[in-house]
Amino acid sequence: MTDYVTVARVADVAPGTATTVVVDRREIALFNAGGTFYALENTCPHQGGPLAEGWIEGRTVTCPWHAWCFDLASGKMTLGDYAEVETFEVRIVDDEVQVSRTPRPA
Repeated sequence: MTDYVTVARVADVAPGTATTVVVDRREIALFNAGGTFYALENTCPHQGGPLAEGWIEGRTVTCPWHAWCFDLASGKMTLGDYAEVETFEVRIVDDEVQVSRTPRPA
């Protein structure tokens, strides 16, 4: 059973935006892509850019520092199979956005 923590209210993260949340001292980027919420580790593996500050297009986020792109659902880099970021389960309970304390298995 996965343990979840409430990180925001649904209205706090408008569609097409992201925010940074902290779960157990881990910085996580929380995205609302067209009403679907995704959570990724907030650090780009290239040079540590903050993914929550990136550009969202469909189900892809582009790192604001050097334009590396990641799929919000899988965490995999979209331009090749040599980088990925950890992803976390997200659930909505009433109006609360909850994120898993542990990343999805690779």
